[in-house]
Amino acid sequence: MPRIVLWNPPAHRPAYRLMDWDGNVLEEGPMLTADEVYCDLCNKHVPLNPAPMVGSYVLCLDCLEKVEPGWREQITPLLETIWRDQMASE
Repeated sequence: MPRIVLWNPPAHRPAYRLMDWDGNVLEEGPMLTADEVYCDLCNKHVPLNPAPMVGSYVLCLDCLEKVEPGWREQITPLLETIWRDQMASE
């Protein structure tokens, strides 16, 4: 069963990194801020902080429901309320 990990994005990070087989960075994408978080499955903006991750994938609540149907059992009711408020203010 996948476990949800809560991720706080750093203030600045590259959108992507292309690396060679030896781990050397070949190319980096544009810089993103902590507010620029996107679902790795549907590319929808994810305004949740902390953002839910399953494996190494950040997910919006719609995709989280599809990938991890029992996600509510893995977080506190307070966190779900906070996430719903963040989604409503989007």
